[in-house]
Amino acid sequence: MKAGRSLQLLLLLPVSVVLLVALLVNYGALSSVREQFDLSTGAQDSDLVVIEEAARFSRDMGLIQRQMAIAFDGARTEMLDELQLYRMHTRIVEELDALGERVRHLAESGLVIDANHDSARRLMASIGEYRGFIAMTTDVLAVNPAVAADFLEQAQAQHREFSIFSSQIVSLLAERARDRNAAQTARFEGAFRGALLSGLILMIGLFVVASLLGRRTGARMVDIADALSTLARSAEARIPLPRIEAMYAGGQGEFARIAGTLLSFRNAIERQRSAEEQAFQLAFYDPLTRLPNRRLLRERMRSVLLACEQLSGHAGIVVLDLDGFKRINDAYGHGVGDKLLVEVAARLAQVVGEGNTLAHLGGDEFAILLGPLSMDAGTAVGEVESCAERVSAALEQAFEIDGVPLYVTASIGGSLFGAVLANLDDPLKHAENAMYQAKSEGRGNLRFFDPVIQAQLEERVTLESELSSAIERDQLELFYQVQVGEHDRLQGVEALLRWRHPLRGLVPPAAFIGLAEESGLILPIGHWVLETACAQLLAWARDARTAQLSIAVNVSARQFRQDDFVQQVRAVLERTGAPPRRLKLELTESTVLEDIEATIVKMKALRALGVRFSMDDFGTGYSSLQYLKRLPLDQLKIDQAFVRDIIDDPDDAVIVQAIIAMSHALGLEVIAEGVETRDQQQLLGQQGCRFFQGYLFGKPVPLDELALRLR
Repeated sequence: MKAGRSLQLLLLLPVSVVLLVALLVNYGALSSVREQFDLSTGAQDSDLVVIEEAARFSRDMGLIQRQMAIAFDGARTEMLDELQLYRMHTRIVEELDALGERVRHLAESGLVIDANHDSARRLMASIGEYRGFIAMTTDVLAVNPAVAADFLEQAQAQHREFSIFSSQIVSLLAERARDRNAAQTARFEGAFRGALLSGLILMIGLFVVASLLGRRTGARMVDIADALSTLARSAEARIPLPRIEAMYAGGQGEFARIAGTLLSFRNAIERQRSAEEQAFQLAFYDPLTRLPNRRLLRERMRSVLLACEQLSGHAGIVVLDLDGFKRINDAYGHGVGDKLLVEVAARLAQVVGEGNTLAHLGGDEFAILLGPLSMDAGTAVGEVESCAERVSAALEQAFEIDGVPLYVTASIGGSLFGAVLANLDDPLKHAENAMYQAKSEGRGNLRFFDPVIQAQLEERVTLESELSSAIERDQLELFYQVQVGEHDRLQGVEALLRWRHPLRGLVPPAAFIGLAEESGLILPIGHWVLETACAQLLAWARDARTAQLSIAVNVSARQFRQDDFVQQVRAVLERTGAPPRRLKLELTESTVLEDIEATIVKMKALRALGVRFSMDDFGTGYSSLQYLKRLPLDQLKIDQAFVRDIIDDPDDAVIVQAIIAMSHALGLEVIAEGVETRDQQQLLGQQGCRFFQGYLFGKPVPLDELALRLR
């Protein structure tokens, strides 16, 4: 229904569009009203301009009258000469001309004409007469002030009449402006109410229509959305869609087409799921017994392994094969044999226990996957044996097949395994081997996978678990074996890893290095070795007596193949402050030659930091000499297998001599390991070897014992 509710919200979109259209229509009407209002406002502003112009005209006329009074007094008192009076006459005439032009524009304005056309005409006549009298007054003022006084008196009479006419016009203009404004306001209000009412009616109508259409359409769309949601969520083989079926059966138009498409889509999904179910059954289940087959059993083993890893527990496999099944097939036919297998599967299903897996591997062979079991290996073995006993007990009673009682027994083999598993097929293979051993010893036997091998496997699992926490518990330790030059002069040491177990004591490297390689623990362990050795190099660099000593560190193939190995070494050197020239990394032939190009790139990058390289156990692998000259090596180490018998075995002596000669030709140092006697050292020295390592000079010792020797 969540999708349906979302679709209902979506259906509001057409309603919103309708409302938007209504709003646009209403907005258009209001815009028309607004335009009418703007026109009214413009007309009103124009009227106000005319009224203002009339008021300014009256004010300017008063100023001219004042100038005439000043000129008349100046002429009568002879304070103004003829030139000054002439100038005043000129200015007054110019101002009167300008006033006359303004009066003409005022009289021609629509407002004045509409207000009183006769007043406008009389105003023009009055201003004309006034201009005439003023002109005559200023003309004779300098000659005959008495005559000018008569003209001025007549001009003042005209001014009074003009002022009366001007006041009347202003009153008429103001009244006309008020009337026009009232009319415009009334028209605006009427248009506004009409537009608002029509827009509201249109909006309500459209909303009602859209709501009815949207509700009708929305109901169908919600049904379609619910159907899509059902198709997406349902995992059933049959998916019922009653509303869509009704829509398709009783409808028409687009919704009927959509309903038909949905039903077709539903049918396609059902067909696909049916086909997938059939394919899954064929791929993972036995068609006869309907039990998981070998393939599905293998997948279940993966899940059990993950559970064992999380719980630190064990898992078990029980494989059984029916004794004498071929005899029953030959005697009664394959039909009876198949029915017997089905009955056996039914009985076994009752005793396997919840959470375990019963599988039919083919023929008359069955398997039971148990797990996760107890953390204790002995207890887990007991659980596997208990399951095997329940299986034997379930097969003791006769099977009634087509009225014939048939008795069968089973040869059973068991195997135990843990989270660490090199090959997923091994447990089943071990259990089958144990089953074959049980069958070879007679009918109805139970045999467990070789206890010695099983004990070793359990020991390996335990050892790996303990090794994973050895770093955190500070159980790892570096021993150092000295490397000397001529006259037994100390040149450096090789760092050798040791595990000081709290219960097992000092665990030899051969017991855990291979396990660390396979499990991936060699990566954190190798990093710890590198960091510990570099920290020791820094400590020695601070003492003049040990500053020239180097430390050789073995690097595993898995560690060296890391993409960021160069960055790791650089970070350790920077963090510890160790001198890079005193660090020597020992690599095996298989490590450097697995990906020669990538190896060369890494070695050159480390050489750029100052780190040196030694090829360990040279001559025991299958290295190609054409690559040897390309590798940025500093040293070759002759394997102790050649050094051990160098005195008594001429072949070893020849091989060592060849290695030394080749190294010198390539400009490489040579160091021989495993030197135990002076005769070996002397012969190596005669052949050109200058550096040695072995028990003759000292066994690998802890740091404190080495410190005593250095002092």
